Amino acid sequence: MKAIAKMHSGFLAAGCVLMVACPGSSSFAAGTESILLPQDAPHYRTGDSWTFLRTDLLSGKSRTFTQTVSSVRADGSASLVIAPGGARVELTSEANVIPDGADQRACGIALHFPLRAGARYEADCQANGAAGETVFRRAQCEVEAVETISTRAGSFSTIRVRMKGNWSPQSGAGGGPIDETLWYAPTVKRVVREAYQVRLAGKGVPATTEIDLVRYAVKP
Repeated sequence: MKAIAKMHSGFLAAGCVLMVACPGSSSFAAGTESILLPQDAPHYRTGDSWTFLRTDLLSGKSRTFTQTVSSVRADGSASLVIAPGGARVELTSEANVIPDGADQRACGIALHFPLRAGARYEADCQANGAAGETVFRRAQCEVEAVETISTRAGSFSTIRVRMKGNWSPQSGAGGGPIDETLWYAPTVKRVVREAYQVRLAGKGVPATTEIDLVRYAVKP
């Protein structure tokens, strides 16, 4: 189980506008007209802030952290300051959180704009685990549906994205399946809920992490 925890930490960074009705776009599910697809990438503003609760369902441990935009770059990406602690990560122009200075294809990439109904795309990457080992991930993402969900921060119309694939270490035994679901809310500019599950060699009890939005403050 420790191996799963180390691998898992390598995949997830510490920590994902107004809704636009575009001509020719279409709703993805009956009764969810509040979001139309395709959906374009968000625009961040200095001071935009999101607080999340991250829970490890196996251990029952949880922690709350806040990510605040300290600056926005010309390419649309932003620098995030994390509290507590003051660490910094990057929020890509496509609402993905990756380590500062990492390649845009770094692990943590699960959204690819514009989000289109039924779109499928790859999310392959390489990451460093907690012990410094190199881990590879190969996964496929699919924009599954428009869905209204309830979080600690309230209810939101979201776009649900599913990512399924496998991970493997650079050397030694191990590897197994991964299954991640993200709910992206255009009004919040971020993923407001995330459920991540991984198994070691596909056996045993899966390590499961959930991230839920607690509160937020964003500018149009």
